[in-house]
Amino acid sequence: MEEHDAERRRQINGLILRRRRIRDFGDPFDVTHEAFVGSYRLSQDLVRSLLDLIRPHVRQTTSPLAVSLEIKVLCVLQFFATGCYQKPTGKSMDAAVAQSTVSGYLSEITTALNNPLVVARIIQFPRNLQQMRACVARNRHLGGRLPNVVSYTDGTLIKIMKPTLDDNILAYIGRKSYASLNVLVTCDKRLYITNIIARFPGATNDSFIFANSALKRKMIEFNEDEPCFLLGDSGFAQEPWMLTPFDGDDEPQPDTPEMRYNKDFCQERCTVERCIGVMKERYRAINDERVLHYRPHKACQIIVAIAVLHNLCILAQVPYYRENEDMARNLNFNDWREDAEDIGPNEDYGNEDHILIAGLNVRRQVVDYLEETRN
Repeated sequence: MEEHDAERRRQINGLILRRRRIRDFGDPFDVTHEAFVGSYRLSQDLVRSLLDLIRPHVRQTTSPLAVSLEIKVLCVLQFFATGCYQKPTGKSMDAAVAQSTVSGYLSEITTALNNPLVVARIIQFPRNLQQMRACVARNRHLGGRLPNVVSYTDGTLIKIMKPTLDDNILAYIGRKSYASLNVLVTCDKRLYITNIIARFPGATNDSFIFANSALKRKMIEFNEDEPCFLLGDSGFAQEPWMLTPFDGDDEPQPDTPEMRYNKDFCQERCTVERCIGVMKERYRAINDERVLHYRPHKACQIIVAIAVLHNLCILAQVPYYRENEDMARNLNFNDWREDAEDIGPNEDYGNEDHILIAGLNVRRQVVDYLEETRN
């Protein structure tokens, strides 16, 4: 009896090993560049670089039955790219992995992409004055009109499944009346994400997120040495380190310096709208048409992981994959106005009067500078 059981186990193990060899035999990298990017959004070389990046942060195994890290990563990349969750990914001709195992791969690879060492290497806001000046110079070189702009910032809602009572449901139901996370994205002119904050419920205002962030503290630190700015919409308070448009009671008249400032401002700030639009279209798991069917903590990790991948594409200049041409044509946003329910610049989130006054004075100086430098 024991001999029979042992023989049966050998046969089963042999079958598993043969099936795994068959599955791995078809090299998913052996396709055209266009087909590979269409499936995974990254090029073959960039996926290999990604493997090197996360390998130290993934549990290693020597078992001959183990699924390769390459297959795991490709499964996760395809999920991020399609937003079709686990069923289409599991049926993929390239990856050919059972649907029931994809969830485990997703957790493993997403955790690796969220490793602080990985995030700090790929998502970088200037750490010192030299880096800040380089960022300002790059933005100007790439067509920036406003002076001393470090980055462009905006919040975006990403749908998630309705949280449980333990997660404080109402905090996640924002102005759009669906469960979401409010993600504050900050980027430069390249559409490279310099900072991302993905841990706040959808009902949280952009201004509150910024007011309680290390990003604001860093901007204050820079401004102690020399003036520099983020560009944000009217949902942010006007501060010495945050430029916003004239709006509301300050709505400018036509053909005035303030209106011309608003026009320049609009053309600049749409950078972050394009960044968010490109990221959501490239990785449809977080597209506005989709819902991340995960609890808030896991959804936050997925968003950060996708931001890391987005930056890899920007740095490697991987062509933007357009699955929806109509969407692609609409990515040139040109409207800085927010919905009426959004927080206005006069809302108080710890914004002391002297900071507001100083911020208004700084904006006036920028308006004057723009007028002096117009042809």
